[in-house]
Amino acid sequence: MNRRLIAISSAIISLMTISCTNDAGVVEGDKVAEAEAILEHKLVGNTIDKCKEGTLLLFLEEEAIARIDKGDIEGIKHEMFNGREVTAFEPAVVMPKNETLARELGLHRWYAVSFDKSIPVEKFAKEIAPSRHITAIEYNTAVTLASDFKARPFNASDYAATRATQNDIPYDDVYASYQWNLSNSGDKSIANTARKGADIGVVDAWKLCAGTPDVVVAVIDAAVKYTHPDLAASMWVNEAELNGIPGVDDDGNKYVDDIYGYNFSTDGYSNGQINWMIEGESGHGTHVAGIVAAVNNNGIGVSSVAGGSGNGDGVRIMGCQVFEGTYAASDREISNAIIYAADNGACIAQCSYGYDPSSYSSDNAYINDCPLEYKALQYFTAPENCNHPAIGANLAIFASGNETASNAGYPGALPICISVTAYGPDYLPTGYTNYGRGCNIAAPGGDYSIGAQNSSNASQILSTCINEVAGSDYVWMDGTSMACPHVSGVAALGISYAAKIGRTFSGNEFRDLLLTAVNDINGLMMEGTKPYNGVSDAVVLKNYYKRMGTGALDAWRLFMQIEGTPSVTVTAGERSSVDLSEYFGGSAADLTYRDIEVSDEARETLGIKGDPKMDKGLLVIKCENCGSAKIKISAIAGGGQLGGGNNIGGTEISREISIISRGVSSTNGGWF
Repeated sequence: MNRRLIAISSAIISLMTISCTNDAGVVEGDKVAEAEAILEHKLVGNTIDKCKEGTLLLFLEEEAIARIDKGDIEGIKHEMFNGREVTAFEPAVVMPKNETLARELGLHRWYAVSFDKSIPVEKFAKEIAPSRHITAIEYNTAVTLASDFKARPFNASDYAATRATQNDIPYDDVYASYQWNLSNSGDKSIANTARKGADIGVVDAWKLCAGTPDVVVAVIDAAVKYTHPDLAASMWVNEAELNGIPGVDDDGNKYVDDIYGYNFSTDGYSNGQINWMIEGESGHGTHVAGIVAAVNNNGIGVSSVAGGSGNGDGVRIMGCQVFEGTYAASDREISNAIIYAADNGACIAQCSYGYDPSSYSSDNAYINDCPLEYKALQYFTAPENCNHPAIGANLAIFASGNETASNAGYPGALPICISVTAYGPDYLPTGYTNYGRGCNIAAPGGDYSIGAQNSSNASQILSTCINEVAGSDYVWMDGTSMACPHVSGVAALGISYAAKIGRTFSGNEFRDLLLTAVNDINGLMMEGTKPYNGVSDAVVLKNYYKRMGTGALDAWRLFMQIEGTPSVTVTAGERSSVDLSEYFGGSAADLTYRDIEVSDEARETLGIKGDPKMDKGLLVIKCENCGSAKIKISAIAGGGQLGGGNNIGGTEISREISIISRGVSSTNGGWF
């Protein structure tokens, strides 16, 4: 990016030299052509069709910044705009806490100018482009949410006849039995093709850790209703502002009254206050927040991925509103939200938004088009800004998009981000999900198209919403917008668990653990079709084979990787033989095995019938249930008997092994 700007600057100097030399004799047409040429060289990207009216983002030269720092902002404005009326000229981002890094990234050089919306943006850009103080110009473009905005209200009485079979969720949340995404029993009232075990494997992970309040997830989205009965206790709270003076920046972070987060919609209606009572509000942000951390085990509503066990635990949600009603967020607003999240303690940015995947053909195309947002993401994910001691860098997690495209949308497709694809209760790709290049991991997104005849909504994702908007505190939605917070929630659980057991990782190490904490779904996509939007064979599954990311997210597997406990996968209901030479060495078949310890809890969780045994290095086991648990296998290293006393023999060795039983396993015996 810096090389790009330097190259642009050099070209501009040449153009401006010509302009100064020949100005006296240039006719009007030549001046217009010259202005167009200068803008072309300075323009970062060309998405004029998506830009906000009455605003531009300007990357200023260092000399201009030095003069502004010394108080000469009016002089710079006069020279830059040459008498043109502007309504505002200010830094594009609030100066971050880590000013050293911010300056290294050039964030201090970005300024936003606002002007009369009746003036075409491109016309204004051409007029100011010749200024020597402007190194680059960016149209302040808008992004879209990865959702169809269809919130289908939940009413338990509508599902009395087809109520989903009680699943294994251990909490007393009254609607938990409808949440196949957390525990999928394969109930056909969800979908005729529902598959047992097509979920995120979180129920058994909860036995080890259900989330901790020191892990903060910033929901960069539409408004999060922080008074929602199932979310209020999960909200991040800025205590200084909560207990401070209204209208005053009590904590000095340059944001006033940011108690539960902030509303960054600068052209919106709320002056920084999170607002869900706006015409056109969809409830999208509140739904996403509920998937991550609706309060678990509180006797109402839904369960969530990382909402604790009902004992005041669970991760916290920071509301970073960038969409307000029908108002779409701009680069500037999103960049400020991302920086705010980093500066105020979030270690995960949950981002169910992005650009249409057809907008950019490469990382460089996106970076050149949206440099401010890219720099903000670099700031958020920089190791020196990490907000939790268990990981070495914050995580930015994005929805891949809902355009059925063969690549992820940006910014999620960037290597510094994680991009999430969506599957339904059948463990198969949804018809809407993007897939292929730039996509990293799959999670439940819901699939309206495969819902059972009398209960089609139940194949979607049930979560919290805004009663005043949707007519219910709980609604069904589907989309990669819903898949994304499953990954954010599991990542938050993983950070909580790592801290609990005293493990620490670099940012790359933790990301790698997360992206390999998956179960195989490719074996189901080798052939066949499934319906989408009323077309019975619209989704050709082989097109998605090996293109949904590393596999299907599994919370238990992430916990085991954090521990360092190896996991093997078996198919529920089938007798499986699993090669353990990976864990007992190349001569595993020749060892003498002494014992396989299976606790009563593990036996019940996995539905183990009979006793597992070792046969020439193979673990022979049959699990009737979908679930996850650990067993302990011991063997003798050196001979057929243990040494000691009057014996000459070997030493006992043992390995703890995690068994993951699912409705489908990989074709290569469980190795990933």
